[in-house]
Amino acid sequence: MSSEQILRIFVIRRWWIIACVIIGAIVGTALAFTLPRIYDARSQVIVSVSEDSGVSAAESATYIDDRMPTLLEISRSVDFATEVADAKGIDRSAAEIRDELDATVVPETTVIEIHASDRDAAQARILADQAAEIMSRSFVADQLGAANGMDVSILQKAESDGAAVFPDAQRFLVFGALAGLVLGLIVAPIRHGFDPRVRDNSDIPAILGAELLAVRMAKPGRSIRRRISCGGAATSISGLLARLGLIGRSRGTANLTQCGVGGVGNELAADIVETAAASGMKCALVSADPKALNTAHYRELSQVTGISVVDVNSGGGTLTVRGLRAALSSPLEHFDLVVFLSTDLAAHPETCGFLELSDLAVVVTTESPERADLRATQELLRASDLRAAGFVLVDPPARGNRAQEPRNDLGEDLGDRDSASAADDTVTEGRAGEGPVTEEFDMITAPSADSGQDTASLRLRRSRSTEGELP
Repeated sequence: MSSEQILRIFVIRRWWIIACVIIGAIVGTALAFTLPRIYDARSQVIVSVSEDSGVSAAESATYIDDRMPTLLEISRSVDFATEVADAKGIDRSAAEIRDELDATVVPETTVIEIHASDRDAAQARILADQAAEIMSRSFVADQLGAANGMDVSILQKAESDGAAVFPDAQRFLVFGALAGLVLGLIVAPIRHGFDPRVRDNSDIPAILGAELLAVRMAKPGRSIRRRISCGGAATSISGLLARLGLIGRSRGTANLTQCGVGGVGNELAADIVETAAASGMKCALVSADPKALNTAHYRELSQVTGISVVDVNSGGGTLTVRGLRAALSSPLEHFDLVVFLSTDLAAHPETCGFLELSDLAVVVTTESPERADLRATQELLRASDLRAAGFVLVDPPARGNRAQEPRNDLGEDLGDRDSASAADDTVTEGRAGEGPVTEEFDMITAPSADSGQDTASLRLRRSRSTEGELP
């Protein structure tokens, strides 16, 4: 995976990263206000050479520096902590005092700074003062020896109010946000890998091994608009037909299978045959998913001169290739363009028989299809030795846009078939060792030229009902 792909994942999953940063900042702030506060008090003692030590002023600095480590060790000893614990006003044990006291040398000076940390501000101040007091008394001299020549005196007592040094709300906020950022950078690619949907439309051509042919979306995103301008993707049906090389065909038959992913492609298939018919081509639209169709809409489309709509009904059985050839090849061979429609090829692999009859295939998908459906579609195309010429991005099907039609007790549509314009054909195919198998095909044939309806009038009505669609 390249750095560009990783960056694109972070951009796509940016809301996960932002959410982790916000959560981390909130947790950090909450900890800053809920954890017990620690107060720090400071006192200072100054170390000098006693007058009777016999050490000259030039040697005093070196003399003190040599003995400073010993003074610090004494301040951290158990005996020193015991002396402080025995002092008045101290209610801490010697072990606790060793943990709460810390002595350091102020750089470039002979001053020792004593820090006392405690949850009680008053106790911290008392600890710091008592430690400085004991260090300036004879205890240190006794530890160093009578002839040490050192003089320790209190330079500054602890302040009356110790400052809270832990937790620091600002630091906790920053650290929480940074921890959330690190967590978000880890979670984002993991979430992207487990997402069943393709969130990056640039992954679609990688999965299908095909290029973007056209975009038929009401409001394409910024990345898609950029690909349209840079990649030359068509935004009209005529442009799509031109890219497929189907414009201007006057003889011969071009069979196109439209492979939908996730139940899309009805509108696009209707637009293709409508636009091709307007250019003078004889077209047929063969539906492989009749239950997913708006039958009234396709009956209206079949009334246009030069267009025939064929509803293939397998009667609940499997559509065999031999049956499709026997039923469809002969009656449709005089058309210039035949569009086989499968709105969900992965969900209906039995419709792959159309791929056997096709010259080219186009995959129709939404911007965020199921990754498994894309791969299943690609595998079905590969198994049929048919490579996708490209893919078309369309809007997801809107809920409630299908016309409400009468239904029988089984939930099947009624009243949407015109008996005057439909005829039932029965194809019987013999199989070795078995009885005859019947497959039913409901054929809506093209009307005569005086049907009183043309492509322009149909397109006008559809343009009124479809708002925001690209031309």
